[in-house]
Amino acid sequence: MAYSGQRDGMGPVFMLLIAAAIPAVGLGYLWRWADARVPEPKAKEAIVREPTLPPAMVTPVLSVRRAPQTLATTSSEGTLVTSLETMTPLINDASCLVVQLDGRTIYTKGGSTPVTPASNEKLITAAVALEVLGPDYTFTTKALGTVVDGVVTGDLYLLGGGDPLLSTAPYPPTVSPDPPTDVTSLEVIAFQMAVAGITRVNGNVIGDESRYDTERFVPTWSTTIQNHEAGPLGALMVNDATRQLGTDKRYAEPAVGAATDLIALLKGAGISVGGRAAAGVAPAETPEITAVTSVPLSTIVGEMLTTSDDNTAELLMKEMGYHVSGAPGTRQGGIDAIKGVLVTWGIDTTPLNVIDGSGLDSGDTVTCDLLMQVLQHAPLDGPVGAGLPVAGQSGTLQTLFVGSPVDGRLHAKTGTLNNAKALSGFVTTTAGSIVFSMLLAGPDIDATYQPVWDQLAAVLGPYPSGPPVDALQPR
Repeated sequence: MAYSGQRDGMGPVFMLLIAAAIPAVGLGYLWRWADARVPEPKAKEAIVREPTLPPAMVTPVLSVRRAPQTLATTSSEGTLVTSLETMTPLINDASCLVVQLDGRTIYTKGGSTPVTPASNEKLITAAVALEVLGPDYTFTTKALGTVVDGVVTGDLYLLGGGDPLLSTAPYPPTVSPDPPTDVTSLEVIAFQMAVAGITRVNGNVIGDESRYDTERFVPTWSTTIQNHEAGPLGALMVNDATRQLGTDKRYAEPAVGAATDLIALLKGAGISVGGRAAAGVAPAETPEITAVTSVPLSTIVGEMLTTSDDNTAELLMKEMGYHVSGAPGTRQGGIDAIKGVLVTWGIDTTPLNVIDGSGLDSGDTVTCDLLMQVLQHAPLDGPVGAGLPVAGQSGTLQTLFVGSPVDGRLHAKTGTLNNAKALSGFVTTTAGSIVFSMLLAGPDIDATYQPVWDQLAAVLGPYPSGPPVDALQPR
């Protein structure tokens, strides 16, 4: 009876499972049937357009138009070289002209001919002085003496340091047409002594110029140069040794003149002086009271080039001699320094004859080729280049080339003697700088040089004159 009861209990459950399975099977079948009725998606067709090509270029692949900048430069250079040929008849056999572009000589006439450089000699003096002394070099003038209770008990010594621009305030305005600039004020000595509480100098005021020799003038200078263009020279000069401002009257002994000028300043500062002005040598170990220092050499060189300052050039020669050959500094020591440095620069000094540092001596000789090599060591972006006069703007070129093609762009050193006219330097352009040196010689050159200078400006000014780069692009 128990077994019969179990079979009866599973019957209803089995029937319910069958009843539930039938709809599920039907739904599965219907889903598969419906899925089979959905069409396969078609791939979207891409829209293809014909490409628009640029106009056909007519410039051949190997045409120079494929390098337009090179073509423009070459075209301008060719024009410049052709124009420079017009200078040839203007440069006599005793003169020279050399022009460089991008470090290459593109024109030369008489480049190896020795010519009197006049003040173009200062380019050599400036470049070598910067090499020997350094652009930051300064000159110091000292006041020495023993001070007790505000009194210099003995002599007061003014020790010269070779400063070529030592001046009093009233001096520069009296110099025409190119007054000295960046001067060292002698008033500083008197002012600082007064500030230190000094009220009296019992003894003399003695100028000490022992740093250099006492060669006042280059022996071969004419009397029209001495005391007028340059000198008397010494390691202690105030106001270029001028005795009466506004005139060519000079102190025969620059050191005595400097002491005289200092006495006047001391009295003006309320310091009495019991003695007189004299020249002498300060005893060793004399205490320093105060000092005044010049601007850096880079600025002094700029003053020399801009104003064509002859005394500055000559004192730089002696200072180079002092550093190369020892005390006292001499002109010959400076000459030796110049030749020695040029040799280290790889420059042949055979055609060079250096008599002074300013170029006042007509016996100085140099070649255009040599000056061009010096300018390579004294580029436009250095102290020498920065100190050059600018056409129509500054220094000895302020009134020259005004309105010409090189106005404001020609940076050059001028030079003038009775038998020489010189111009060397740079012309800035949108394609770099042109470097040139032109030394003209002849008995009447001062009367005939102007057309030559004007023609040089007309030739160099328009560069680069070729077609613009845009016009040379491939097409």
